[in-house]
Amino acid sequence: MIGRHGKLNVYKKIFSSEDFIKTAVGGALIPIAFFVKSIQVQSIPFVSVMDMVLILSVIINGMPIIIGAIKGIAEKRLNVDELVSIAIIACLINGNFLEAAIVSVIMVTGALIEEAVSDSARHAIEDLIQTTPDTAILEKNGKEQEVKVSQIIKGDIILVKPGGIIPVDGAVIEGISAVDESAVTGEPIPKQKGVNDDVWAGTVSTDGFMRIKAEKVGRDSTMGKIISMVTAAEQSKVESAKIVERFAAWFTPTILVSAILTYLFTQSFERAVTVLIVGCPCSFLLAGPVATVSAIGHAAKNGILVKGGIYLENIARASGIFFDKTGTLTNGSPEVKEILPSPGVDEDFLIQTAAALEKKMNHPLARAVVRKAQALSLIPPEAQDVMNIPGRGIKGTVNGQQVEITTTREFSDNGYTTVEVKIDQQTKGYICMQDQARDVAAETIKDLKSLGLTDIAVVSGDQEAPVKNICSRIGIESSYAKQTPGDKLDRISEYNQGKLVYVGDGINDAPALKAADTGIAMGLNGSDAALETADIVLMNDRLDRMGYLFCLSRTMVRVIQINIALSFLINLFSVFAGFMGWLTPILGAFTHNIGSILVVGLSASIGFFVRKGLFISRSEQKLKELS
Repeated sequence: MIGRHGKLNVYKKIFSSEDFIKTAVGGALIPIAFFVKSIQVQSIPFVSVMDMVLILSVIINGMPIIIGAIKGIAEKRLNVDELVSIAIIACLINGNFLEAAIVSVIMVTGALIEEAVSDSARHAIEDLIQTTPDTAILEKNGKEQEVKVSQIIKGDIILVKPGGIIPVDGAVIEGISAVDESAVTGEPIPKQKGVNDDVWAGTVSTDGFMRIKAEKVGRDSTMGKIISMVTAAEQSKVESAKIVERFAAWFTPTILVSAILTYLFTQSFERAVTVLIVGCPCSFLLAGPVATVSAIGHAAKNGILVKGGIYLENIARASGIFFDKTGTLTNGSPEVKEILPSPGVDEDFLIQTAAALEKKMNHPLARAVVRKAQALSLIPPEAQDVMNIPGRGIKGTVNGQQVEITTTREFSDNGYTTVEVKIDQQTKGYICMQDQARDVAAETIKDLKSLGLTDIAVVSGDQEAPVKNICSRIGIESSYAKQTPGDKLDRISEYNQGKLVYVGDGINDAPALKAADTGIAMGLNGSDAALETADIVLMNDRLDRMGYLFCLSRTMVRVIQINIALSFLINLFSVFAGFMGWLTPILGAFTHNIGSILVVGLSASIGFFVRKGLFISRSEQKLKELS
């Protein structure tokens, strides 16, 4: 029972719970016992009414602790209830009923307070859970009816009125409205949505009416996946927390031996009991989990999905960060600048044929070719057997002819990204495109350098000249061009300077995202792939959130370190004070819970520490406003 809140999966309101009522009743019996102190029961000569009332108090508050200890021993799992249980039982055997009752109520009350404070660390996560409504307005056979969201299936038409929460992922088929997407992306400014625009569950239609065709519902929606992944991430353990758990495994028997030695040296039963109480390593076990949940929750509130605390810990210790180029450092919306057909080849035919293959793909360059065909009012023919050529391009069949589209160095000196179009293995021309760096890219790289990131590089499948062009504009000195997915893996495996972070678009960079110590995906485009492959997802594609992410992760790690140090010092002092007789069992119970509540309180305040720039360096302090 004591320290059980390390899992942090309790959602109920503490002070209206059955546990709190039982604790209050058990605690109220202690003062009542003094009012009946003088009453004696003739048939029970050795126990007064006062003692019986105190024993009842121990049964109410102490028995759950003892039962928890017995269950822990039976299941052969780590449990810190044993020390307090032994202390309570020892007090009862020795006739110290008052101490047993007071220690029981203090320990259980402290555990409830830990739970209440711990829950404040997960408010951002609970906010996510509450964003999706339970019901929706379904349009069926021309009539409106309110149904449970769980009853909605793909293809249903949903009506969303002004101020209503969108219950599904889908596409707008009628209407226009400004949509607040902050629950998903962390972006506070509403975006205008109209016909054919995609919308997400959990976002809010602020000022207009929309008819939406459902595409994904419930757990399959973007918000459903976010909730599932963030909830699972709560249970993940950072490396420092794992060390603490290994320490706590032998800490309990060490304290037990210390209590025995205390009794042998001092001949004081009270001092031995105090050592047992203060030695319970609850604050150690809480040092990591609460801080991790707090950090993950604050990240989620800012549009950053973190799949586990270990990835934040990796970022805090990272010395290198590699970026993909297209769609990551650039806007991901390149434009066709030149169409260069071979002699005798029609320009429209070239772009139309290329668009036939590219419309099957979702790469930014593919979308640029398709947009150009649409701008020229060209209708691409249907392509068959379209296949990806890893790191090079695509191939397929159009009107019975073999078409291959691959990147090339031609015309790259102009800063273009160029693809060569071959039909039946003969070059039919080139399509030159250019993408622009994100507006925030240069400032983001500057921020990362100020945070001490020593190795920053671009690893791209594009040709060398376009890669160099982007690097020079945003301030990155190191780059690797013409990299296939296998080459990217080699670059990552060769890195041995410390922890490495890789940032990509979450679609073509899946192997690299998995191979790095932490993979970060831009999640706005192709969010399904990003959610599946990356360790961290920037749901709003806000590259400038990288500085905040590093500050948050470093603050989390430092808070955990402070928690561990505080826990160790408080426990060490308390055990020594108990041995010396400076603490009684009752004062020991207070001291023990003060330490646990302090650790939990520090962890729950991570968001505040990031905003105020505490526990971080001056360079990190400059970025605190991003939170």
